[in-house]
Amino acid sequence: GENPKSRAAEKCREIQVSAVGEAFATPNRGRVSVVVRSQKETVADSKNSVSRRLDYVIQTLHTHNVKEGDVSTTRSVRRIDGLFHVEAEVLVVFVDLIKCQEVCNFLVEKLDDSVTVSLPCFFHAPHSVDNVRRQACVNAVKNARQKAIEVTRLLRQSLGHPIMIKEEHCHEWEGPAAAQETGNGQEGPMTFQQRLTSGTLNVSVKVLASFELVPREKSKGNKT
Repeated sequence: GENPKSRAAEKCREIQVSAVGEAFATPNRGRVSVVVRSQKETVADSKNSVSRRLDYVIQTLHTHNVKEGDVSTTRSVRRIDGLFHVEAEVLVVFVDLIKCQEVCNFLVEKLDDSVTVSLPCFFHAPHSVDNVRRQACVNAVKNARQKAIEVTRLLRQSLGHPIMIKEEHCHEWEGPAAAQETGNGQEGPMTFQQRLTSGTLNVSVKVLASFELVPREKSKGNKT
């Protein structure tokens, strides 16, 4: 009869390759802080002054279809040197980054310097980060399979079923793909597009994969 050891050895014939896959995503959320301040001799005057500007900010957000759930407001009152300092902060999360910039520009143009509009802070929604990580891993597996196919063709073999796929290393960084180790070296504030680029999430995944190695003649014989 057939030797069980030779049969087992035949089953263990495999090809093992490693490959890297990458994926990236630009930020898809923008956080902006709008601070309204007033200092008056009476707390009522100071509150009224802040309220007028605050109402204008909130109305502007509604006009631009920003959801109420993406807006939070806090207020504080302090007394310094006989004056009442009232401050209100509106924290807004934008899901549309172009609209984010439009709203910031509009508020800066329409309101005086008692209102401070921060530069948008760009970030990634949690589901976006998960998607990039998954896509990088999928790309690595695709690259590993393609490499194995090309090697088996060279050896006049056929690629069988996958035996094992292992994620060996995952590296993540923000910024341009070519600038993992160094900063952008720019002086002064970055532009809108530069800040988007600096917040781009890059993921690189390395996988180790092994596949069955099937003699081409046997593969053809199985098909007939």
